[in-house]
Amino acid sequence: MMHAILTFALVVAFTVMGETARADDYQNAAAATRRGDFALALKLLRPLAEKGDAKAQSDIGAIYMAGQGVARDYQEALKWTKRAAQQGLASAQFNLGTMYLDGQGVTRDYKEAMKWNLLAADQGIAAAQMNIASMYYDGAGVAQDYKEAAKWLRLAAQQGDADAQLSLGTMYVAGQGVERDLLRGYMWTQLATETLSMGDNEKKAVREMSAKTLSAEELAKAQTMVARCKESKFKNCD
Repeated sequence: MMHAILTFALVVAFTVMGETARADDYQNAAAATRRGDFALALKLLRPLAEKGDAKAQSDIGAIYMAGQGVARDYQEALKWTKRAAQQGLASAQFNLGTMYLDGQGVTRDYKEAMKWNLLAADQGIAAAQMNIASMYYDGAGVAQDYKEAAKWLRLAAQQGDADAQLSLGTMYVAGQGVERDLLRGYMWTQLATETLSMGDNEKKAVREMSAKTLSAEELAKAQTMVARCKESKFKNCD
């Protein structure tokens, strides 16, 4: 079974603007965030957000969603995140899509979840690609389609998303949505274990699961594939 859908991502990245005063506000908000002073960050971001700055709107939405420095408020999170998403900000589109997917602050709505995740995925957000893959894998709001799930997983895996790499590798081993290919299954799962946050025993179990059906010759070939894929930054992985 594919990993659970990613939870709401707290995206608080501060962009330096051309206008000096606005740049200073972002820098001060970023510094406050690093200190854990989210109340001050929110105070600095709000005037920018009220003037229509999408990045500030998205950051405020994320702060309210996480309840950092303020009481968690799903309605405020939804309001500010939606404003940023409607302006085309990819991180906000992903966050909004995840809210609809998980029913956080809104009634779960798979149609809206797909709409916003697709917009974010088209802008290269790997986590949104994972959300779409999960919807197709589980048949959540769409007809279950392992081939589509594998397609979106591959896009995220090629960006270095370790969860996507592990799920894609598992699908290759099982022959779900792709032709069964133990070498590619080994390659993707091996790459995933290099960056996934998991215990040594769990990593060992994943690696052994992928390798146990391979001959010595096949294993050597698969390890060459791993090296080539990694050296190409996940672009040359076929």
